Parts: sequence; C-alpha cells; structure tokens
Amino acid sequence: MDVYEALQEKLNTHPLGAPKRPEFLEILRTLFTPEEAELALHLPFTPQRAREIAAALERPEAEIIRLCEQMADKTLVYAYETHGEKVYMLFPTAPGLFEFPFMKNAVSPGSLPGINFAHLAQLWWQYYEDGWGLEMGNSPTSAARVIPVQQAIPTTLHVMPYEEVAHYVQTSKYVAISDCPCRVTQKKCDKPVDVCMVLGYGAKYLAERGGARLVTVEEAMQTLQRADEAGLVHCATNTRDRVDYICNCCPCCCGMLGVATRLKGAVSRPESNFYSTIQADNCTACGVCVDRCPMGAITVNEVAVVDQAICIGCGLCVSGCDFAAAILVRKANSVEPPADIRELMGILATEKGRAEAFLQNLTAT
Repeated sequence: MDVYEALQEKLNTHPLGAPKRPEFLEILRTLFTPEEAELALHLPFTPQRAREIAAALERPEAEIIRLCEQMADKTLVYAYETHGEKVYMLFPTAPGLFEFPFMKNAVSPGSLPGINFAHLAQLWWQYYEDGWGLEMGNSPTSAARVIPVQQAIPTTLHVMPYEEVAHYVQTSKYVAISDCPCRVTQKKCDKPVDVCMVLGYGAKYLAERGGARLVTVEEAMQTLQRADEAGLVHCATNTRDRVDYICNCCPCCCGMLGVATRLKGAVSRPESNFYSTIQADNCTACGVCVDRCPMGAITVNEVAVVDQAICIGCGLCVSGCDFAAAILVRKANSVEPPADIRELMGILATEKGRAEAFLQNLTAT
C-alpha cells in the first residue's frame, strides 16, 4: 500500500467518507506531494498544537510547522495560531479538500501552480457519481440542512434561532465569501457564483490563505438576498449553535443538494423543519413557483399543488410568489439539529459504524 492509498483509508474513517476509487487516488496525488501525504496520514481531524503533533510523531516541531504551513497555503490543512502556538488539522473530503482549492484558485488565480483545475474538477465529479455522493448521504442524519429563505417564514410562526439564516450571519465573528466550487466546476447553470459563504474562524483562515474575502454583515445579508432572487437554496451545516458555512445551492450543480435531486438511494437529504403548501384561493396558476422549486415538487393545473414528500422547505416558492399563495408550514416532526460539529460528526460516525476508527484519528497518530 502506498502513502496515497493509506491516506485514502484514513480519510474514509471520517464521517463524510472517502470511498476507495481510482479517481480519488489521482485527486490525492494531484493535491499532495508524497512528503505532504506522508505527514497528512498522521494529522488529526480536530485542531491540535504543532508541538503535540511533533511529540506524537517523534519529529522536529519545525519540520511539522514547515509542512503544515505548506499544506495550509494549499488549503488542505486548517491552521491558526493561539497563545503563540501553531495549531493544525487535516481537512476531510468536504467541506475541505474538494471546495477550498477551487475557492482559492477562483479568488487568487495562479496561486496553486501545477494543478490542472479543469482535470481536477472532472475527477471530483466522476468520484461523486462513482459513490462519494451517496456516501455523504448514507446515514439517517444529514450532514447538512436547509435554512428557509428569511422572508418566507410567516411572522405567525414561532421560529427558533437555528431556523433563521440571518441569526448565523449576524452573530458570526467573521464572514467570508468566495466563488461556489460546485458551480465553478460543474458549469451547468448561470446562477451567480460569488455567493459561497464561510462563517467563524474558518472564514478568517480562508481569507488569510487567499481562498475567500472577509465581508461585513450588511454585504453578507445582501449576498443572501441575491441568492434568493436567483432561486438558490440556503444549505448549511446541520448544527444548532453555529454553522461553518452557508452554501447557496442550485439543484443542477450542488453536491450536497444533489444528494436529494440527482442521486438515487441516499438515506438522508438536506431539508428544513418546514414544508410548502398552497392557499388555493390566492393562486393564479402563474407557474413562478414551479420554476423556482429546486426539487420539482410543484405542479400546476388550475392551481399549484406541492408534493410534500419531495419538498425540502427552502421557501423559494414563497419568496417568489406575488400573490401570497405559497406559504411555509411547520412539520409535525420538527427536529433540533445537533449542538455543534463535534456532536454532529459523532452521530454520523456512529450511524456509519466508524466511531472507533474516527475517534482514533481525532489526534495525531
């Protein structure tokens, strides 16, 4: 087994998975030098101090920092400094190894020389169709969830903070925007690409490494509005206390939303705690909701009708309706998301039967 095969096996212990396929091994060889891959094989899936990694591997701390900084500049490794100490973490397949190099190439063209991004995109989507896409949706709990368009939620409904997209933007210390890696690589629609949003310290990291630009709350809210007007779905980390990203997704390009729209056999899909319904007395059968629905869940005869088994509760039909015919209704079985990313990953790892292997990779090995 070479170092890239070993790295694939390590990444496959992560809840988001990395099934063994020839295209993924080629992806790893494209992104990592052999020296980088050998160290990545031992890096943790949670942030750990460089001196602790060095001690665990019995290697000089300066060598660990040199290689980790090299990989962080390629957006393969998360990096920050606290109390004068360097901290590093290996990114999983997503969000991470897939998205961030494309985001950096979009924001800082030419900053990752030697990578053929057109070929890399082809490899990633071949890998997605060859099993990685279904792997991401292969558990009862979804890794992502839909947050409805803000103005689509009726004022009469009691809404929790985690059901409001503005809550996350307005309470995040950092917000950064970059080009959507899914639309940049798939190019199947003309929806806006500069609407991919990263929040918190991940936003700070990406901005420092040239993969995104920091924006104000006002610009972030304007970006969400542009996304709504373009018919894009707010898709975020399936966590309660904070979210790491807000993807503004289309059904034809998005990998996570594609689990619901393009792939067959997924166990779970991103969705919200709401579903759409039509007030027939207000409906003019104009068909705008049909065009805006990413799931193809709406048909029109004399009035519009929603297939609620397909609806993901994004609210795009509501925000696009000029006649107040489409409304969102809370599901009877609304669920509260896991508190944070640690809890979410623990649930996913358990559901996929890899809790022990994942736990072993939370620290340097």
